[in-house]
Amino acid sequence: MNKFLKQSFFIGALILMVQGIHAQSMIKGTVAINDGSEPEFIHVVIPELGIGAVTDADGHYMISDVPSGSYAIEASFLGYESQVKLVSVTSGEDLQVDFQLGATSVALNEIVVTGVSDPRSALESSISISTLRTKDINNVVPRTTAEIFRSIPGVRSESSGGDGNSNITVRGVPVSAGGSRYLLIQEDGLPVLQFGDIAFGTQDQFLRYDNTISKLEAVRGGSASVLASNSPAGIINFISKSGDTEGGSISTTFGITQPMLRTDFEVGTPLSESVSFHVGGFYRTGDGPRRTGYTSNNGGQLKASLTKKFANGSVRFYTKFLNDR
Repeated sequence: MNKFLKQSFFIGALILMVQGIHAQSMIKGTVAINDGSEPEFIHVVIPELGIGAVTDADGHYMISDVPSGSYAIEASFLGYESQVKLVSVTSGEDLQVDFQLGATSVALNEIVVTGVSDPRSALESSISISTLRTKDINNVVPRTTAEIFRSIPGVRSESSGGDGNSNITVRGVPVSAGGSRYLLIQEDGLPVLQFGDIAFGTQDQFLRYDNTISKLEAVRGGSASVLASNSPAGIINFISKSGDTEGGSISTTFGITQPMLRTDFEVGTPLSESVSFHVGGFYRTGDGPRRTGYTSNNGGQLKASLTKKFANGSVRFYTKFLNDR
């Protein structure tokens, strides 16, 4: 008797489950957009049941296992007017529901972002800015370009290998494995190298300091990232002379403990009230920072620029040849 009751109960439960499965239906259809955009990733949901689907690239969707009853089904997509339809689902019957979405009035409005520029002197600015002029740099007598950075507060540079492949770090920023990962070096506002720690290609390999440089400006801290990429630690910008003042200079440097002979020159002149020309460079020979038994430094660079000034700015044509081994 007990065995018969158990079998009857099992069969009855199985019948109820089968009826429950057959009582569920499927809603499918297509969603189109009036402006001809691709109808992909449009959400079609039944909020009351908490179920839904997302359209494919052709706008097709399918919601399975929908119980019988009356529901509101909604199609929505960002920037388009949502559409709601009332449907009645009959047990065991599939339903076709299509939608047509149009753009909302908000999506057609144009957004304009404005800002205000407030020029300030370096003394009044809350940003940490350092400026090194030619006299300040020459007083340091740098053997390499990276050694100049030691005069900037918070900046440490190591250039035991000579010009190029120096390690430059800024206080408060993690030390990179090599190069200057978080510091961007610029020449006249243009990045020398977009990334400062590429293997065998650090920024100072493509930049040399000579008499053509008018000054050096450094912006330190996170605010530098507003001005350029790859610069959470800061930006160091080498600003060249433009030739707006007639004249020039020539200098010779020689080393005793580290044999070296270097000659720098630069000359510039105005060609008119708004046009100026400048040219300069250097050439050197020497043993370098290590005694190698041969001339390891032998080369130089030549730079020239033509500047045209306007009422609200200027244009500069610039060329540089660097061959410093």
